[in-house]
Amino acid sequence: MPSLERFDASGPIDWTHVWAVFDRDGGAIVENFISTELLARMQADFAPLISKQPPGSTTEGLWTEFHGDQTKRITGLPSHSAAWVELLCDERYQAMGDRYLGAGDYWLNTGQLICIGPGETPQMLHRDELNWPQACSDHEITVTAIFALTDFTEENGATVIAPGSNHWEGLMPEVPEHTKCRATMPAGSALLYSGKVIHGGGANVTDDQWRVGLHAGFCKGWLRAEENFQLTIPLEVARTMPDRAHYLLGFRSYSPEFGGRLGLVDYDDAANLLKS
Repeated sequence: MPSLERFDASGPIDWTHVWAVFDRDGGAIVENFISTELLARMQADFAPLISKQPPGSTTEGLWTEFHGDQTKRITGLPSHSAAWVELLCDERYQAMGDRYLGAGDYWLNTGQLICIGPGETPQMLHRDELNWPQACSDHEITVTAIFALTDFTEENGATVIAPGSNHWEGLMPEVPEHTKCRATMPAGSALLYSGKVIHGGGANVTDDQWRVGLHAGFCKGWLRAEENFQLTIPLEVARTMPDRAHYLLGFRSYSPEFGGRLGLVDYDDAANLLKS
């Protein structure tokens, strides 16, 4: 059975090696990515949101199954946690976006809590890039981090992933059992992975454990993001955030090296709204 290669951010890391593993396997686990202090702040910030959020999806059909009957999904997080905004601006996290999507050429696709509850069944396997099937190419259009806010175990729903499937042909080829593994990791770790790798949430067979992860991916700047941050983050809250967060959350307009500007307000940069 395959496995994901692991790195430990509590000591020196050869990030060149991390990215080589990412290219080969479609993902890698970095333990101790989040400091103990920052993790505690995020857990405290998110606890009330998780407590009041009911499991399941209000969208009927395919998405009901995809989201899970016993899974809580919570968005709009920058309005509730300065600690998450701090992690969003982490230079190591930025390095992943810069390397695979191009510096200044991407924004946050979504930053959502995915809380897999007791009794949840396995999520259908998928590639994240299939959010935009017409845009798929040989190059990455989305890369993601899943930050573990609780321990991820085989019993409580650790992510199922097929290492190397980022090189498999076809939109969604068959995934034999022997090609899959589980992204088990302690709280504070990060699973960094390609939008091309096949994965899905695992089953939670425990009686009382919630597996809480922060799914936070980047996508190319010319793509419509999964989450509409401009409707979930009030302008007065956005004004308190650093420039890097403004850029990633779409409170600045997108200006590719070649082509017109996108996301304008009165044909000027949306960032001007933050100066009002």
